[in-house]
Parts: sequence; C-alpha cells; structure tokens
Amino acid sequence: MNRFIMAVALYCAATFFSIDTNAQANADTVKKISVKVANLHCNNDMPTIKKRLLNQEGIDKVDFTDIAGETSVFTIVYHSSVTNQDLIEKYIETTPGCDAQNETPYRVKRSRKRSAQ
Repeated sequence: MNRFIMAVALYCAATFFSIDTNAQANADTVKKISVKVANLHCNNDMPTIKKRLLNQEGIDKVDFTDIAGETSVFTIVYHSSVTNQDLIEKYIETTPGCDAQNETPYRVKRSRKRSAQ
C-alpha cells in the first residue's frame, strides 16, 4: 500500500511540475506598440484599420492620431501569446481601402536602422 501511495504522490508531483513548465513556456505578456501608417487619404481610413485590428484575436485596444501628411500613428495593445508586431503590420497592410475594397493602400512606415559612423 505504501508503494502505491508513493507512486501516486510522485506521479502527481511530476504532472504538476510539467504543467507549470509548459505554462511558463507559453507565458502571455500584454505589449503596447506604436505603428506609423502611411497612404491615408480620408478620415475613414483610421477607423477602417482600427476595426480590422480589433477583429483579430489577441488585440485588445487600438488608438490612432489624426491624419498628418497622409500618415497616422496607431497605438496597439496586444497579447504576445496570440499575435506579434509582424502579424499586426501584415493585418494593417492587407486591410482593404475604405473607398476601394479591392485595393490595399495602407503601408506601415518602418524606421530605418542607422549605420555606424
């Protein structure tokens, strides 16, 4: 009987620690990024992009600035276990335009890395 109890206790301990290890490997963090988007031509473009982003799994919040020279800055809060910045940028660039649903005019402006001098 003692061997049985010992075996069950070891099994339970092993199961508990393996579940804990897996949980740590898939840890979710909430991240916040700012993405500059170009080729905006009217006030409906930003809400169109915002709606597209909010319909994606893992994105909690989207805010944007007013248009300035055909660009706007989007601030996005998301869960890292579900999505990432590359996917978010892809969602933006594949959002159909508000005037022409068959076009994808929006472009993410990525910062260029400076070369060392």
